Amino acid sequence: MNFDRKILKVTVCIVQIFICSHTYSQRQNFHPDSIPFSSNVTLGKGQTSNISFTGFYRFLGYIRNQTKTFPNNSGKTTAITIGDFYREPMLLLKMKGVTKDEISFGADFMINSLYKGVSEDLNRELTLELGLNLKTSISNRYGKYNIKTGGVSWYRQSRLTVWGNQSFNRTSIYDRRPQTPLTDNPLDRYTKFYNSGLVDQGVRYGNRAFQGLFVEGLKLPLNFHIKGVIGKSNFNRSEIVTNDNFTGCFKVKNILNDSLSISYQHLNSTADIDSIGLNQRKYKINTLELDKKWDNIRLQIEAGIGQYSDSDEPLSLGDAFIANLKTTRSSLVSFNVQLYRLSPQFVNVTGNLLNTTVLEVFPNIEGVGASVRLPFKSPMVGLGFPVNNRQGGALNADFELGKFKINGGIGLFAEIEPSSAGISFIHNVNSETISRLNLFAQNWGPYNFLNSNYRRVFETVELSDGDENGNVDYLKYFNTIELQTKYNLKLFNRNIYLFTLTQINSCQKSFESIPVFSDDALINQSSLIVDMSCELNPKTSMVMSYGLERVKGNDLTDLDEESGMPRDQSNRLLGIGLDYKVGDQAMIFVRHNFYKFSDPNFSYNQLQGTETMLELKINFN
Repeated sequence: MNFDRKILKVTVCIVQIFICSHTYSQRQNFHPDSIPFSSNVTLGKGQTSNISFTGFYRFLGYIRNQTKTFPNNSGKTTAITIGDFYREPMLLLKMKGVTKDEISFGADFMINSLYKGVSEDLNRELTLELGLNLKTSISNRYGKYNIKTGGVSWYRQSRLTVWGNQSFNRTSIYDRRPQTPLTDNPLDRYTKFYNSGLVDQGVRYGNRAFQGLFVEGLKLPLNFHIKGVIGKSNFNRSEIVTNDNFTGCFKVKNILNDSLSISYQHLNSTADIDSIGLNQRKYKINTLELDKKWDNIRLQIEAGIGQYSDSDEPLSLGDAFIANLKTTRSSLVSFNVQLYRLSPQFVNVTGNLLNTTVLEVFPNIEGVGASVRLPFKSPMVGLGFPVNNRQGGALNADFELGKFKINGGIGLFAEIEPSSAGISFIHNVNSETISRLNLFAQNWGPYNFLNSNYRRVFETVELSDGDENGNVDYLKYFNTIELQTKYNLKLFNRNIYLFTLTQINSCQKSFESIPVFSDDALINQSSLIVDMSCELNPKTSMVMSYGLERVKGNDLTDLDEESGMPRDQSNRLLGIGLDYKVGDQAMIFVRHNFYKFSDPNFSYNQLQGTETMLELKINFN
């Protein structure tokens, strides 16, 4: 009777949420072996509900002063703003509660940018950041069931179906993101990065956003686990707002023993592409995954097939395979070997891969398409970012010599079929700075080379040897080398951390064992970033960063009309800052950067200036 009563109450709550389905839910992680939902906490006798509040206030003051600007930019040499124009809260209040019937609820209330003047267009009242959320847990002798609904939540299940991009944490930590949490003291962030290499970017990292109904079953008979979601994803949106678009996926996992598990994953996504719903853009994927552990080795393999179709001719079935073999126990030298093959017909923009074969799969919606679009034409990417229509492998290793730590990797990849006459690459230095000049814009800059997405900018390089359809008749080969070093020393009993990151990429017509630096490379990209953190006192740390990037193209790439020469770009950054602890739950962060972007062969590609950022972040609970 109590069980039926609970089901009835949950159903009523779900109906109420779907009536308000235009809102979005608070950010939530949803993992198969997650910590039990907070609705399972023991409640006091006679208590009707248990409500808690947490949140933060984040002020960001920003000043940019440019001495050289792009000719077709806004022309502003000076900009003074509050915030950086991304839709991220300045004031966030998280409410979480649970009723005596063990139904939990929550919402994130936000105010975005308080200091925009008196205009109603620039100021918005208190609103929901991502919406309202309901969840509950039901346990019986057959297992434990978690149910969640309301709007956008964060979800993942496997690399080939639903998974956010994750790399080897080879990055610069000089820049701060809104999701970057506060630590007990300023130096802790750099200490953690030195010790483990992990960068905490919040619950979104490694996950995809979905809106809909989430279910999860744990501790089921015969050691089965299930999870799934049916709803909507921003990666497959209809161009007409009133048209239908749905994404559904699920995972069934069986733990055979402590060292072996197998699972089946399914993904199906559809979206109407005309006003009457006769034509659809859709893709579906089925995969199998194996996870095997030995004493010091772990093997993970996922393989499957997928099919994409739209109003044009549907693609044939595409195969996909990805495998990781790595050591699991700490030793002098640790290895990670990754092999993958993703056919050009395997199209999926919600998995841990880049799509390079079907441009139409990206939603072409104002305010949405540009924000989620990634490099499309034969991208040069770092290790750990699989790309479809590509196969290859990478070897990564790390070892320690006292307080000196080294980790690096080398990768060799090749296209499976000839592709478009173009190459794209992401800038490693000044990427955030340049992206702030023109948010979420495509084909901008003096020569329309630049494309901006979330806090990054990438370029598209056109090749002159393509046919009338814009394709080349040869395969492109890609080489990548990454090397990161970390060192910790003490001076006057104060900790100093030094980090370096070197990245080298090249794309050429022939197979090579290492990156190519000569004119045989269509594009070569090399970068070096040096970060330093120095503890001044227990409450203050000084940080510095220096970055240098070179990008060179050969005569088959874009040539300047005046000079007749290809790209020869230089990108430089020199930054200094302070991290200061104001109180137990408050810190101030200051960054002052000198940046320069130049190309002697493309005379209008000249950018130079400074930017200063002041961030005050206060947590409350």
